[in-house]
This record gives sequence, C-alpha cells and structure tokens, in this order.
Amino acid sequence: MSEEEEVQPLRATEDTPDPDTPSTLPPRIPGVMSLACLVFLRRRLYLLPLITAVWIIMAFFISYGISIKSGSVQPNDFPYISYTAIEAPERCVFGQLINIGAVLLGMNVWVRYLFVKEIFLKKKVQDVIKWQRVNIAGIILGFLSALGISMVANFQTVVQRGPHYVGAGLAFGLGLAYCWLQTRLSWKLRSEKYGNHFVAVAQLVNSIALTVFLLLFAVTKIIYKVQEARDLKKGITDTKFTTVPEVYLVSTISEWLVATSVLTFALTFMWDFRALVMETPRVNVNFELIENGETRSVTNGTQKNSKDDTNMNTINSSV
Repeated sequence: MSEEEEVQPLRATEDTPDPDTPSTLPPRIPGVMSLACLVFLRRRLYLLPLITAVWIIMAFFISYGISIKSGSVQPNDFPYISYTAIEAPERCVFGQLINIGAVLLGMNVWVRYLFVKEIFLKKKVQDVIKWQRVNIAGIILGFLSALGISMVANFQTVVQRGPHYVGAGLAFGLGLAYCWLQTRLSWKLRSEKYGNHFVAVAQLVNSIALTVFLLLFAVTKIIYKVQEARDLKKGITDTKFTTVPEVYLVSTISEWLVATSVLTFALTFMWDFRALVMETPRVNVNFELIENGETRSVTNGTQKNSKDDTNMNTINSSV
C-alpha cells in the first residue's frame, strides 16, 4: 500500500473550504509553512517540534560552551541563560541561533492553530465560535512569546536591560499562558473524541511544572538581586559565590528548567502533527498586471469581488 493510501491527513489550511464541497487538492499548509519545510517535512511535520526543541537547547549549550572557552564565564559558574551571551563572539552566535529558533517556535504555534481550527470548522464542536476565539488568542500569545525569545537573545541583559526584561516577560509569562491555553484546548478536543488522552495529560503536567519552575525562578531571582544590591554597597562583587550561592544556583537552574519546559511542551504537538501533510508552494500570477511589460492598476473592488480566475494561473511546484 502506498504512503498516500496509508495516511489520511487533515486539511490544515488558512482558507478552509466548505466541508461538503469535494476537492481534488492534496492536504496543505500554505504560504510560509510550505516554503520553510519544502522537502524534508512535507510528510514528516511531526518532526517540526523536535527540531525546534533540539535547535534551541543546542543554542543554549553552544553559547555556554563558547563563553567558557572565551573566559566570559568561569568554569565553576552555572549562569543565567542570558549571561552566556554577554560578550562577543558568543552573543553573536547565540543571537543568530535563537532568532532561527524563534521562527521555528512560531511555526509550531501556527501549525497548531491551523490544526485546531480545522477540527473546529470541519467537525460538529459545541460552542465552536467561542472555542475558535480561544484558538485565535492562543496564536497571538504564541507569536508574542516567540518574539520575546528573539528579544531576549538580541538585547543583552547588561547593555539593554529594559528590552531584555520585556522580552523575558513575553517569552516566559506569555509562554506560560500559551501552554495553559493549549492544554485547555487539548482537553476540549478530548471531550469531542479527538486527540490523545496521554498527550493531554502530559500537557497538563508540563504546564504545572512550568508554573512551579517560573514561580521558583521569580522568587529566587528577586532574593538574589536584592542581596546583590546590598553587597555592592559594601563593596562585595561576588554575591553569587560568597553571600547567597545556594539561592543563585537555584535561581539559574530554575530559569533553565523554565526554558526547557516551554520546549518540552512543544514536543507534545508531535502526536497531532502526524495527521498533517504539507503541500508545496503555489504562486498565483495575475497576467493583466504584467502584460507587454506594462504595469496596470486593478481596482480594489475588482480584486475583492471578482471570482473569475480566467487570468490567474496557478503554478504548482512539485518536489
């Protein structure tokens, strides 16, 4: 039996057609998603969360290793994630890798949104309008959290504290909200007989752990910073090694656990993403605008209201 016959994927699309209208097009996730994973993830979209988690964790440890090698971080110090990327070259490497990781994380958020939307629109789900609004809120939170991760990487805490802490709030605070919201959506899908029970439970456990780690990080970070300010007045500059080393270590470890928990939550999407297949990119060309080397204007009304595709050719790129 061929792969096409074995897999019956969901149509994860932005423009979802009427479920009663027959279609010969293959299931697809259009636009940026197709471009980003043109070949490798076309029928392996479940690998996207795994690639994202591995990439970002790899970025953390690569930056940490370079900072120790360059002498920016002492070998006996386990710093906050941001402090592994204060000086060049580690901050350059960290920023580049995390920017890519933020894009990958945003892709996970987008695919998850399309997956949930497809179920809500194709199946008879109770209060579908309310739950689709929740789904929209989820994608907003997810995108803002991904933006926060990029901000944390590009605005170093020592140089640009304001933007750095705003980014941290977006990444961790809204990231936590996103995880809880997606957990609720998973349990809603389970009540409608969709999804996997163990995945929903794993998301619940992950969200609880993330909440605990974030609270622990916030409390210990405040304690450490207060003590550090007091020590500076006394001329003490190595608070983390002398005054409150235990609090400092708990604080840094809890931050690493917060970041890791966000990524492990993304891994729970792998089960649902198995049901998705990506179509290659499509380009719609309006030849009226480019004929004879001239640029012609088309009124907005014509573009919005015309449903005649006579002059629109669809270029399907198959790989």
